[in-house]
Amino acid sequence: MTEAAANANMLVGVAENDITPPLGTQLAGYFAPRISDGVISPLMAKALVVGAGAERCVLICCDLITMTADLCGKVRSLITAKTGIAGDRIMICSTHTHTGPEIRIRPNSIISVNQEYLAGLPERIATAAITAAERQRDAVLCIGREHEEGLSFNRRFRMEDASEQFGPSGPLKCEGVAGPIDPEFGALIFKEELTSKPFAIVCNYSVHIDVTGGTKISADYPAVMTDTLRAVYGPELIVMYVQGACGNINHCAYLQNNPYPGKGVWKSEQLGRAFAGKALTIAEKALPSKTNKVGTAREILDVPKYPRDMVLERRVAAAKAKENPSAAEKRLIELVETYDPEGTTPREVQTLRIGDAVFCGAPGEYFVEWGLEIKKWSPFDYTFIAELCNDAVGYIPTYEAFLRGGYEATPVVSVRSTPALGQMIADANFRNLRKLAD
Repeated sequence: MTEAAANANMLVGVAENDITPPLGTQLAGYFAPRISDGVISPLMAKALVVGAGAERCVLICCDLITMTADLCGKVRSLITAKTGIAGDRIMICSTHTHTGPEIRIRPNSIISVNQEYLAGLPERIATAAITAAERQRDAVLCIGREHEEGLSFNRRFRMEDASEQFGPSGPLKCEGVAGPIDPEFGALIFKEELTSKPFAIVCNYSVHIDVTGGTKISADYPAVMTDTLRAVYGPELIVMYVQGACGNINHCAYLQNNPYPGKGVWKSEQLGRAFAGKALTIAEKALPSKTNKVGTAREILDVPKYPRDMVLERRVAAAKAKENPSAAEKRLIELVETYDPEGTTPREVQTLRIGDAVFCGAPGEYFVEWGLEIKKWSPFDYTFIAELCNDAVGYIPTYEAFLRGGYEATPVVSVRSTPALGQMIADANFRNLRKLAD
């Protein structure tokens, strides 16, 4: 074995566990109830345990719409009790599938929560990590990236009056796309030997998981990606998908004359197969990590609520003036009457190092511009974003987005925290990265 490969050797364990809810459970992600009536692909919790002894770290990816601080805390406690791994060394993310159960308990919510399912969910998630810890083995880590820009699109558009909105349609003329994408598809490849087939692949990309739609439970394109890669490397392969900064990134080719379906099962299969191809390419040529260091760093931010500012008042007035307000605007009118902007909430920002790669957490739907900023200033060769990590605060737009409008920047409905949160998270990761680099 080469010296580089030997240096990357680390103890690695992976496992998965089924977290599919029973049929009849309401699905999350839209402004109207959807009752699940079938299963396209099961929902899974997938766990990776790296390192040895007290230095062990855990990465968990769940096929859920989001992660909450309450659920994260319960899962961490169960894992710590069984394995001894400290809770602050456990990162728990969701993929953001829109064909999974609602797990957020919110006053006057339009979507109901299956309380019996939710009560058993922490144990089902924790089981994946506990099993992974029991299965650790000596492994080589290889890391790589591929460029992909044909399947993700910024979903915000600049209109003729200088406002911005979700999607290009409407009474105003669209002048063009209002932001970038992140074209980096990254992957961590774990093998017993440098020339062995992978037994685990952790993928990272930035595009919303709202492709399949409908009323059937589905993990969406990550499930297709898993099946495709297993056809090559074997049925025991564990494929994890860590969602990048995709708060304003969708799969729809809005302004292109694209003949392919824009949504549905076929579209999900298209993305899953294409991303599997990227992961396969990386797996076959990625170079070994130069280090086997693992670790975590985190900050707990004291985050104010969204204030009753000019932006909020202007959005409420505009919504009330419309003859046919959107679902989000109706919700804004409903919630703003009793909205209390006072108080703060602690929010965790966690950064996880695995060899030469790092995952920078964001506790919500992070705009891609913030993710690109973190990557720009990172001291690590491979820097990936993990949104909906350990918590969920709603959308986290840029400052400019608040002033220009659009669904993702709707105060109280889409955004419940201070407009400064995006930079607060980026800066916290900036500090965490330097601690881990040292």
